[in-house]
Amino acid sequence: MNKRRKRLQATLEILTNNCIGSQEELARMLAIRGYNITQATLSRDLKTLRATKAATEMGGYRYIVNQSGDAPVDEVWEAVPSTAQMERHPAVTTIARSGNILVIKTRTGYAAGLAYDIDQLETPMLLGTISGADTVIAVLNDSFPLSAVFDYFSDFFPEEVLDAARDQFVD
Repeated sequence: MNKRRKRLQATLEILTNNCIGSQEELARMLAIRGYNITQATLSRDLKTLRATKAATEMGGYRYIVNQSGDAPVDEVWEAVPSTAQMERHPAVTTIARSGNILVIKTRTGYAAGLAYDIDQLETPMLLGTISGADTVIAVLNDSFPLSAVFDYFSDFFPEEVLDAARDQFVD
């Protein structure tokens, strides 16, 4: 693995596992790992990783990485476990429905990652997602009953959130 790819992987791991609010903070974390880079290089790396800033629950901002489509960093991205590989998505707080649309609320700053993880499932039950800072809009394929969708996500969303959503919606 070349030096740049290793640095991108380290950056991705730091952003995935920490609440990083500034390039200076990220540069310090990278320096601890042995990557002393300029601000210009760091900016290019953040652009390559498609990192953006999202508001946090405490009024600040943090970098988040929302990987979508075919990017030159796919190999780097695959080396870092995503939350889709976890048992459940703990940041999800509620799920509501309007027609064939699920409105999934998350803790602030987690929606983009959740939308990415949902898109990575590549299930025919969902047509696509749109994310904000704390909300994911998931468009359902109305060829599938809602109960099948909830069953599909039974190991993905927190059990109590799914149970509350099931109680509200009847096919």
